[in-house]
Parts: sequence; C-alpha cells; structure tokens
Amino acid sequence: MNDLAIGLGALALLIPTNGLILNVAKYKPHLAMGVPGVSMFVNAIIVLTYGVMLKSYSTDTKLFVGGILLSIFISMIIKLNKLIKIK
Repeated sequence: MNDLAIGLGALALLIPTNGLILNVAKYKPHLAMGVPGVSMFVNAIIVLTYGVMLKSYSTDTKLFVGGILLSIFISMIIKLNKLIKIK
C-alpha cells in the first residue's frame, strides 16, 4: 500500500500545473484551443519524470503504476470541474 501512496504523490505536481494552465487559458482566451494539447504534453512529462525517478523506491511496481494512474484520473476529474466552472 505504500507504493500506491508513492504513486498518488504525482497528484501534488499535477493539480498546480493544471491550475496554472487553466489560468492562462482564462486570462488569454485566444490560447484556449491549445489547452488540451499543452495539458496532455505537460502532464505526460510530469508523470514520466515522476515515475522514472521514484520507481526505484517502490517494491511493488503494479501498485506504483496503479497509484500513478489513479492520480492522473483524479487530476482529470479536478481539471474538468474547473473547466465547467470557468464557462
């Protein structure tokens, strides 16, 4: 279960980054069409870097990857809720 928590730690990096991307889209509406692409690229870089750096600290790789996937899912839900509130 410790590995799941390590994987969920990526959420601490994903949420502020997505908030920053959404704030840029909010204040510069002409850049709003690029939000999905930029968000996907930046999130991929964060998750891959996080996974490679902390993989050695996990004992069960499946739980670690499951935690990372869960953090991506939670981040997407939070991002969609913020997008709905913007409009």
